[in-house]
Amino acid sequence: TEKDAQEIVSKARQYRAQKLKAAKTDAQAEIEAYKAKKAAELKKFEDEFAGSNQKLEADADTEVQTELVKIKKTAEEKKTQVVKLLLESRKSRQRVQTSHNKPSTLLRRHISERSWTLRNWYAHIHWKNLTVVAILPLVGVLLLVALHPPLVKNTFYFMVWCYIVTVISINMLYHRYWSHHSLNFCNESFVQILSIICAGGGITSAKNWCSSHRAHHRNCDVTDTDPHNIRRGLFFSHMGWMILIHHTKAARAIKESKLDELPNKQIVQWQMQHYFKLYILVGLILPSLFCGYLWDDYIGGLLYGGFLKTLLVQHSIFSINSIGHTIGSRPYNNAKSHRNNYLLSLITMGEGNQNFHHEFPMDYRNGYEWYSFDPTKWTIRLLQLLGQVNNLKIANQSTIDKSYIQQQQRVLDDIRSQLNWGIPIEKLPVFTADEFRKLAHSSKDRYLVVVSGIIHDVTPFALDHPGGVPLIRASHGKDATTAFSGAVYQHSNAAKNLLATMRIGKLGGSESLYWKQQRIENKSVPIDNDSEGKRIVRCGGQETSFGKLGSTAGAA
Repeated sequence: TEKDAQEIVSKARQYRAQKLKAAKTDAQAEIEAYKAKKAAELKKFEDEFAGSNQKLEADADTEVQTELVKIKKTAEEKKTQVVKLLLESRKSRQRVQTSHNKPSTLLRRHISERSWTLRNWYAHIHWKNLTVVAILPLVGVLLLVALHPPLVKNTFYFMVWCYIVTVISINMLYHRYWSHHSLNFCNESFVQILSIICAGGGITSAKNWCSSHRAHHRNCDVTDTDPHNIRRGLFFSHMGWMILIHHTKAARAIKESKLDELPNKQIVQWQMQHYFKLYILVGLILPSLFCGYLWDDYIGGLLYGGFLKTLLVQHSIFSINSIGHTIGSRPYNNAKSHRNNYLLSLITMGEGNQNFHHEFPMDYRNGYEWYSFDPTKWTIRLLQLLGQVNNLKIANQSTIDKSYIQQQQRVLDDIRSQLNWGIPIEKLPVFTADEFRKLAHSSKDRYLVVVSGIIHDVTPFALDHPGGVPLIRASHGKDATTAFSGAVYQHSNAAKNLLATMRIGKLGGSESLYWKQQRIENKSVPIDNDSEGKRIVRCGGQETSFGKLGSTAGAA
């Protein structure tokens, strides 16, 4: 019925309204849940961001505080340095009363430039070096004399062995490796061991020794700039330069050399920091313990294997700077003081050829000849076979030969300049043919002969002439060039030299003959070409040479 239909429609509408309400309620609940979830996530993100922001701010504050501390520390150091410099500058000023009314202030000179007095003698001395190279060895010698322990055979052999090993280690590590980069070591631990052995030699640390040695090569024989300049005396170059305060110029040169980069820098720094302790331990204590433990000779090990061995090592190395620049030959260059000394090679294990070494400092050899006594070179070759060293540097043989030939030519030129070669041709007076005939006609007791356009007075030699006086008399007033050159007798080179000492003039019109002879014989102008016409390049004659000798280039 219609009523039933209306009820059905009404119920359907109610049911639909309930469903819509339930769906709306569910949707609203889901929306609220989603909002709550997102709000929670947002709050979590905000909390995390706030935490990280606080951490970043804390880290930034820490970094700022650290930088501020560093800046304050640097400022304090700079302030301390400035104050120190101001104090030193004040101390370095000396009040000098020039008159009663006009006082003046003068800067005090460096201690090395001032005279020794009773008031300042102690300031001239480098006390740390004096202790190592003089006082401790002297104490050892005094103990040796006072105690006079018997020299056990094994202790003697051990002392000699320690001496050889220490000297070769110093030559190989300090000199040829660190100072001149003549080779490379493959094993850093081996370098560390060698540095410890070298410290027992008592010749100062590698840093100081290498810097001084490189400064010596760069400024060899240059007064005050060379740390151990031989021109300041044998004692100074031997050990005085170590026990005295360096001159300001030498100190500056050494400081510049310290800027050079050395391989295995960390080992160099470590040895320098612990040098004195290593010297006492390796140089003195270990030899005593070794000899005492093996054959119960503690005292002998200390005095012979320690003090005496160190003394010998020190003065052997020092003698390179003194004897090596005083006694010996100079086959490669005599412009500087360095010399080759075979005896010095024996006591220094191969460091005696200083003339060769200063000319070719990068060569790992101290003399290229097979007979050169150089145990250090032999040790390096052995280590090369064992794979411990490589990249051995040697000088070009042609360069070595050139230096040798040039030096020998220089010696020959010096000898040649001292001999009598006769009056230089350009200084001889010129005679015309008529003037010469008149001179010959008027000279009844003289024998004047022309050879190659040059007039010779052979009177002093007439009686000694192998051909006799009649032959000389027959050539008087004549041109004897043909007879002198072989028509009568082919005269020797000695005869030509003797004839040159008798020249008194030159004949006009014969310039083409005597000009050539003039160029060959002029002793004041070195010969430019040899007998085959090849150019002779002498020491100092290279295009890159200058007239004034300065300090040696950075050949080190």
